[in-house]
Amino acid sequence: MLSPTRSVWIRGEDAAAKHMKRAGFRILERNARFPMGEIDIVCLEPKSSTLVIVEVKARMISPNPARRIDPEANITSAKKAKLRTLAQAAQRSNRYPSKGIRIDVIAVEFVEGQSKPVALRHYESAV
Repeated sequence: MLSPTRSVWIRGEDAAAKHMKRAGFRILERNARFPMGEIDIVCLEPKSSTLVIVEVKARMISPNPARRIDPEANITSAKKAKLRTLAQAAQRSNRYPSKGIRIDVIAVEFVEGQSKPVALRHYESAV
């Protein structure tokens, strides 16, 4: 059985992947592993063939507004540096066809007891 945290993380990635597909992106890989870490979603932008690295941040939102923290607040300067390193590794790997690269962040929020997200925010070129 999945822990509540892992369940939110998986549902967040699923919601983000569906969002990208609906927007016309082609999902090339999920949970792409590299020596320095993992990329949540690797996709190809349809118009420009840009390789898009997607970092997904998902959270169960607190009913108490004073304790609310947006999922994207977890994109620290250290995380940005790691995402840049992962993006370079993905581009150098020759695993993906592309004409350029960018890093997006998708924040997904859930409410206890609901399977669908209550909010999804997509930040293009966030890093």
